[in-house]
Amino acid sequence: MNFNYKWNFREQNAKIDKLVLEHITKKWEKWDWRIFKTRDKKKYKIVDYQYRTRKIMYGLVTYKRRIYEYFDEKLQKWVRVCLVDEWLELPKYKRIGEDVEQTIIEYFADGKRYHDICDICKKAGISVSTVHRVFKNLEVIEASPIKVKLEKNQPIFVAIDDGHRKFWDFKRKGIKHSMRLITTYTDNINHKVQNKRVKAIIRPTRTVIGVKKTAEFIKEHCQKFYENVEQAKIIICGDSAGWIKDIADYLFNFVEK
Repeated sequence: MNFNYKWNFREQNAKIDKLVLEHITKKWEKWDWRIFKTRDKKKYKIVDYQYRTRKIMYGLVTYKRRIYEYFDEKLQKWVRVCLVDEWLELPKYKRIGEDVEQTIIEYFADGKRYHDICDICKKAGISVSTVHRVFKNLEVIEASPIKVKLEKNQPIFVAIDDGHRKFWDFKRKGIKHSMRLITTYTDNINHKVQNKRVKAIIRPTRTVIGVKKTAEFIKEHCQKFYENVEQAKIIICGDSAGWIKDIADYLFNFVEK
């Protein structure tokens, strides 16, 4: 008897997804029932039953929960609340789960395109606009760097150069951008730079930055990563481009050419 293992795997995989979704639904509804039994009955009164759908990596989870109403003394009005959603820490009006959101961020960091991420999260039923919205609302908290302490008259080498690369925007149009790369370091020992710090200004090509803005950017960069910058010597490094010489002239009080 011939047995199609590939077909059987797909069938079992769908059954496993269904069992996982049923288990999560029963678990959330069970917690809703426990909260119903242990709540402050004098404070919270049931006013409605509502269904809520969440998108997770295994598919769509639809569960039934109780809606309560209580009187807020500060606001002096009745407020509706879903206690099980608060206990599960589910944001209001947000349908995609944390596992889907984390998967989107991880795969985008690996260089995946929007459509590729949608295919990976196919069971969750997300769209390209959902992926775009996740990155738009993503807040990146910048860590406070440990500053390098500089001695008096210690040099800071500032290497400046421009690069060009094409980036794709949300409408899938390639737009060429320029990157003004700033690399700072304190020494070069055996072809290894010491205390290296890198930052860049990215802009659409043919968008003027200007000498003053670049020079101020260098000052802010040095003050962010190094201590006693005013006592150090800033040495500008680069090719023979005229704008690099202009930046060195602008920083003549701090620069050793």
